[in-house]
Amino acid sequence: MAESFPYSDEDLKGVSSTEIDGYQNSKFDLLLRQKWDQAMRDGHFRYQLDKVETKIIPGKKKYVAQLNVKRATERRKPQEITIVKQQFDAKQFNFTKIKSEEILFELEKVASNSLCNGENLKRRTLVIVNVSPLEYGHILIVPDIDAFFPQILTQFAIKTALECMLLSSHRGFKVGFNSLCAFASVNHLHLHAYYLEHDLFVDTCPVTHLKGSLYELTAMPCPGFAFQLQNRNTEDLSRDIHKVADYLSEHEVAHNMFLTYGKSFDSQSTEPTIRVFLWPRKKFIGIKEEAAFNVAVVELGGHLPIKVEELYGSLTEESIEETIRSACLGDQEYLSIKQNVTRLFS
Repeated sequence: MAESFPYSDEDLKGVSSTEIDGYQNSKFDLLLRQKWDQAMRDGHFRYQLDKVETKIIPGKKKYVAQLNVKRATERRKPQEITIVKQQFDAKQFNFTKIKSEEILFELEKVASNSLCNGENLKRRTLVIVNVSPLEYGHILIVPDIDAFFPQILTQFAIKTALECMLLSSHRGFKVGFNSLCAFASVNHLHLHAYYLEHDLFVDTCPVTHLKGSLYELTAMPCPGFAFQLQNRNTEDLSRDIHKVADYLSEHEVAHNMFLTYGKSFDSQSTEPTIRVFLWPRKKFIGIKEEAAFNVAVVELGGHLPIKVEELYGSLTEESIEETIRSACLGDQEYLSIKQNVTRLFS
């Protein structure tokens, strides 16, 4: 049995303005780092992260590029995916088939006044190592693992992502999701999470209000939708994000979701918030070998794991954005999606 990490709403503190530059690890961070470090020492990853070179690309966006060739060459072979709503196939690899040593711990949401909550005990959410890590602490969060959901966002998965962000007191903690046809390699519902010791442009860039809780991000090469967490209300925010994600899935639009700590959309507020970005993008099937990087969730957020060493030295902001734009939808298709999504918040 995996070690349990029980938590309640009282533990969902996140990062405060007094801690954003000098934080202390939360109980969640301490356990994650301890278990992850031990798994690395015990050889449960496909490679070490001791040769990951990092540089900040000159320019307005300050893209964070990291040379990580082994991430591309030694990762698990992606499953063949052709549609966003592909059904779960028990014959294929899924996260119930991993080695027990790859399980770090189990997240157990408990009632605030009790360590016994029958409703949540029915849902096992595991935190496991990503055997092909892109950064320190790279884990997979597998919500409701025994339900065998395909890689389609549920509201519970989004709420779990928000709660993991709030369990961490590290401002560089990130959570991400790749849909099928947007570089998800396993068709079993999961989220990525890791620590990044560099600021990203999306942490502070401006957004435009559309309707209700819905905002738009246009400051990055790929336009997309933006949300922020207010008053730690994960229930309402997860419902609103799921409303958009569900629309995209139902209409076979590939998409990526990224959660990061950053500046509140309200310019008057000094308190950090959790920013959530949801990008509709072109479907992609297969691997583009000649590109310096694949355009998945962290790349859309401005963090670039580079897989081709020869191209690492010649990266510029212009070449990066040209590659990212290759994953964007056409203007008319995006505009149509934007109009339909905005109507969901009328």
